[in-house]
Amino acid sequence: MIIRTACLFRENSSVSGIPAKTSIAPANPYRAILRREIPEPLIALLCFILGIWIWDHYMGEKVGYAPGTEELALIRIDRDLLLAEAMAEDPALLRWLAHAGTVRHSVTEGIRSLELLISSQTLSPNGYRAYAALLATRDHIPVEKFLAQMNLPEQDDSQENWWNLKIASKNFQFTENGISAILRTRAILVGSLIWLLGIIGLVFLPSAWRCLRKAFHTKPKGYSAAWNPSLGLLVFMLATLAWIGFSMVMELGIARLPGLHPVVAIILDTVARILPALIALGLLFRRASHIPRSIGLDAHLHPPVLLGLFSLLVILDQPLRWLLGSFTREDPTGGLSYSDSGIFGLVFLVISACLVAPLAEEILYRGVLYRSLSNKLGVIAAALLSSIIFAAFHFYDVYGLASVAIFGFICALLYQATGSLINVIALHMLYNASITLPEWAVYHAPL
Repeated sequence: MIIRTACLFRENSSVSGIPAKTSIAPANPYRAILRREIPEPLIALLCFILGIWIWDHYMGEKVGYAPGTEELALIRIDRDLLLAEAMAEDPALLRWLAHAGTVRHSVTEGIRSLELLISSQTLSPNGYRAYAALLATRDHIPVEKFLAQMNLPEQDDSQENWWNLKIASKNFQFTENGISAILRTRAILVGSLIWLLGIIGLVFLPSAWRCLRKAFHTKPKGYSAAWNPSLGLLVFMLATLAWIGFSMVMELGIARLPGLHPVVAIILDTVARILPALIALGLLFRRASHIPRSIGLDAHLHPPVLLGLFSLLVILDQPLRWLLGSFTREDPTGGLSYSDSGIFGLVFLVISACLVAPLAEEILYRGVLYRSLSNKLGVIAAALLSSIIFAAFHFYDVYGLASVAIFGFICALLYQATGSLINVIALHMLYNASITLPEWAVYHAPL
């Protein structure tokens, strides 16, 4: 005690009349971030800007369709017809597993898709020929007679990458062939794999349920537990607006550079997806080494819990699809994209949808947005609000929005219960892969 007192005395005394230097602890940058005053009008302005942007996407007038929409619509129709024909004699359970409809249903949906293109006056003569063939098949009229009545020009076979499929056939006769068998095998395999994971996950469903219940009894700790909603909303909206601006500029550039190499497209898409997460982390952290511990990127995986939650999502999806599946957005392509076609399309899907998107979105929506909201609003309110925002920014139809919102809600509870963003990212990767990879196998994989 005497020594300590003497030391303190010497620090604050002067020697030979010269004042001693007083040691001042460096200011904590994280406390400075937490003490920032964020004007409410600024938050309101950013909410208004993003609200107008979202409103325009959902309610704005759609002007025509993007180039290539007709080709994608014809590919989707053709593959649906091939699969329906190949599985016409299979049991209903097997057809349900492969998401195969009947031939009649596939023809009806194909007519509906092409009529959307006709209404926008964007259907080519080849598209009209396919439309006529579908109508003739539905009404049991000879295709040749129907085509002759429409007085269409000669068929253009120059685009062999898509116009060499079943709906291009002059007679439009459904016959069993190797292509149909390949498509049938693929659809059954990918459908079986998804349900196999779901069935395995049933074993771990009780442990997953117990894990989610912990969300209501677990309190976050550390720096992220001190974020207030104003700080989280500001960071989230600034990062999102930066993403919007970058994406718009990137789309304009790509439109002026036709024939862009797929590798370049993958790099640009990766940058666009990871940008908002990097901006958010840059605004909230001063050292990259502080990030993993603060938001839960240094935790361990819990595969049983992940499989149990995946099984829960698969189970919840069935009544949701039955209730809301008919409320689909009018899209002739059924959501297909040219960027997913072929082998490069598979690489693009794996990197973009199955790796980068889960990482970036979970950092932004759960690691920043949900965490800051839950610190003041509580678990349920924050999970609901963040999952609604998460769904709104995906621009799907009614079924898609509900499905994504439920997924986001479960991810928020998992994050709250475990404090681990690693587990949430892994669940997101598994969820996205279960949707995108089966679609690629049926519609985008070469036949």
